[in-house]
Amino acid sequence: MEYGEYAALYPDGPGAELFPRLEWEARRALERAVTGVDGVMKLDAAPPEEERAAEAVRRCHGALIHRLWELERESNYVNRDDGTAMPGLVTAVTAGAESVTFAAPRTSTAESRERALRETAEAYLAGIADGNGVPLLYAGPYPAGRAGKE
Repeated sequence: MEYGEYAALYPDGPGAELFPRLEWEARRALERAVTGVDGVMKLDAAPPEEERAAEAVRRCHGALIHRLWELERESNYVNRDDGTAMPGLVTAVTAGAESVTFAAPRTSTAESRERALRETAEAYLAGIADGNGVPLLYAGPYPAGRAGKE
């Protein structure tokens, strides 16, 4: 997904400087969501041919990018409107003694992060099939006689 396409869907998202990393992470999350136990990545084996299905995959990719950005903002790693990184939110400023207080960043575990990304993918891809009619979220082995590994 290109930045311009993403920005059209999510105008309040991260800036162009953060986009490449978030897009890469979102693509990896999308690949994990549509890969079965046998390692067949359904988007490679048989990309969706229906316009509705292809649009669902595109919107899922954009939603994953946005969710990753939200998770970073919640952790206070990216908390400015322009998307630049800061170590934490300033919670207090005192002019007389020049005191500044930062909030401790909320950290999310890898498990909670993966769960949030999985839930996002499921919301967009539930009921969507690849080009061979296999549901994208089907986690079992790719059916024999279809494109991909048999």
